Amino acid sequence: MRDRLGKFEVVRLLGKGAMGEVYLGRDPKLGREVALKVISAGSAFGEEAQARFEREARAAAMLNHPHIVTVFEFGEDEGVHYLAMEFLDGNELETLIREGKTPKAELLKVLAQVCDGLAYAHEQGVVHRDIKPANILVTKRGKRFHAKLMDFGVAQMGPSGLTQTGTWMGTVSYMAPEYLDTGKATTSSDLFALGVILYEVLTGGRKPFRGDTTTSVLNRILLHPPEPIPPEDLKDASGRLLAVVKRALAKNPADRYPDAEALGSAIREAMLAPAEGVAVGAPSQGGAVKAGAEVAGARIRVGKGGLGQCLSLKVALRQARAGTEIAMLPGVYRESVVVDKDVVILALGEPGEVVLEGVAGPAMVIRTRSATLRGLTLQAALGHGVLRVEGGSPLIEGCAITGGGVCVELTGAGAAPVLRDCSIQAEGTIALRVGNGASARIEGGRIEGHGEVGVCVEFGAHAFLQGTLLGPGNGLGLRVRSRGQATLEACSLSGASGAVELEGDARALLTNCRLTDSRFAGLLALEHSHAVLESCEIDGHACAGVHVLAGANIVLRQCRVIGNAGFGLSVMDRGLVTLEGCVVQANGGSGLLIHHGATVQARNSSFSEGRSLGVDCAEGGQGVLDACEISGNAGVGVQVEPGGSLLLVRCTLKEGRDTGLLLLLDSQVTLEECVVHRNARGGILLAKDAADPILRGGNRIEDGYHRVDGRGNLVRVAPVQGS
Repeated sequence: MRDRLGKFEVVRLLGKGAMGEVYLGRDPKLGREVALKVISAGSAFGEEAQARFEREARAAAMLNHPHIVTVFEFGEDEGVHYLAMEFLDGNELETLIREGKTPKAELLKVLAQVCDGLAYAHEQGVVHRDIKPANILVTKRGKRFHAKLMDFGVAQMGPSGLTQTGTWMGTVSYMAPEYLDTGKATTSSDLFALGVILYEVLTGGRKPFRGDTTTSVLNRILLHPPEPIPPEDLKDASGRLLAVVKRALAKNPADRYPDAEALGSAIREAMLAPAEGVAVGAPSQGGAVKAGAEVAGARIRVGKGGLGQCLSLKVALRQARAGTEIAMLPGVYRESVVVDKDVVILALGEPGEVVLEGVAGPAMVIRTRSATLRGLTLQAALGHGVLRVEGGSPLIEGCAITGGGVCVELTGAGAAPVLRDCSIQAEGTIALRVGNGASARIEGGRIEGHGEVGVCVEFGAHAFLQGTLLGPGNGLGLRVRSRGQATLEACSLSGASGAVELEGDARALLTNCRLTDSRFAGLLALEHSHAVLESCEIDGHACAGVHVLAGANIVLRQCRVIGNAGFGLSVMDRGLVTLEGCVVQANGGSGLLIHHGATVQARNSSFSEGRSLGVDCAEGGQGVLDACEISGNAGVGVQVEPGGSLLLVRCTLKEGRDTGLLLLLDSQVTLEECVVHRNARGGILLAKDAADPILRGGNRIEDGYHRVDGRGNLVRVAPVQGS
């Protein structure tokens, strides 16, 4: 690098990135040290970096605030573009969070300062669009930390901005849902990013929306609530901050704070509350809480025999404030309660020792933005539900829930609870219902014993299940109703009436799941439903592994459909099925039945060792099999019935105990580069008056080519090559 840039002396290199370098510089006239940002010579990002420099310079000209880095000058010297800004000796907030050495209280003060700077920028019409810890510089003045918001290189100024509408700018993990949807940044988008940073400060660097790929992160931001913050992360911070995080990360911008100043004030006010689990102002051990008193940020003990401060959970809830931990001593509490405050309710003792039993309705109704329920056993009389969540994003962890009716009901727009490692034993119709507008996350645990359905996802609702066991039960494992959505990972599903049922326009994604043991079908897809199954196993069903009809569209990738007493897959009534890399094996009926106007596309899949046909293309059915293997079946390898149409490309039909390929009257078949060999009763058999198959591209038919004559005898004929 040269010795000077414009009027500034270049002292030394401070850092280097993809788009340029940062040098320590000096203004010789003022004797002031500056930081000089320059575009790397020959960088592929030259034009973009220059545009960002100009944007940052324009933003800096509008902004003068103690918590925003000051830019002194933007210039060019012999083709080198540079920005001169104040030099600050400090650390990025990202580094401080990652190292974990700075007290959370100090980092929260830093974040409140950033809110002040951002509020000022918003007042000047500047939307930052890339708020993240790496763009917050923290210096130390004596014992006090001081924050500076920097890098306005992708900022938007005024209503039009400098970038094209609909273009994403910034860092994905900090992008608000509405920004991902439209590409239009607003001041509320910046507040969402601050909410992500607040979450990171409290959790030591974890992000609220995590995924293995950019696509999965986008999906979680758009569709899922943030991952719950466990109480142990709040041991040195106020529980009131949970409510601040929740509001800042609201999916709807209207539900967030109105501006950055309000968010900063909320952070400061929450910091004044005692840390969760620290009994500030609480009664001494064994003392009673006075009637009507409120306890904030403390622990209230509930129990009998003089060990508790309250005799009932209902009284404790009345006296608690947001952030209070309510610890329940072993015993049976016969009461129905409403949780309308952001509290933590936990059971002391061994599992099953703390029982909350509803007396005239559900044991518990939750109506609050954020609450935690841990380790309780919830019960209610038959005919009554047990737990009802009517809003917010509570965490329900390690609980055992038993009862009749709809055992657990999650309902209401915006309700987004998390059930982690819970056991739901239903003695009524439905174990868990995700109602209209709700979004539920079920992690681990077991849901069983239902009469009608284990998990029912209603109209417009979404459920995400991970590592959960559904079943056994007398009904369905999972039902997704019209326009509902379900995402399942590593789950096991069973039920006497079937594992999964999708109704009209329902959507489902199943990955690494097992659908097993029912008297009907593993997957029943109805009425234009859509589903994708990846790396799933479907076995042990009496009628069919997969049954598709009514215009449903189903995709199976790397799935195993094995050991079903009926069909492997039956596709009917305008259904569409796509198979990629699947194994269909040892089923009692046809491995694949294509019927009644259905369409099937199969690639790199096998249909083998069935006790009947390998593939049966029935009347009105049509299909394409590409690079598939049909082998070892007791019946015909591939049968095409009247009105059926099938294209086989690079397929192998072998080792069957009957004919490799059977064509009936009015069927249409094309073989291209296929191999038909080692079938016990011949390679290709044509019924009387059946049309010859069209043969293309060097097929190898080793078992003979026969036609049934008018007397019912088999006559060997020569294959007719088609075009």
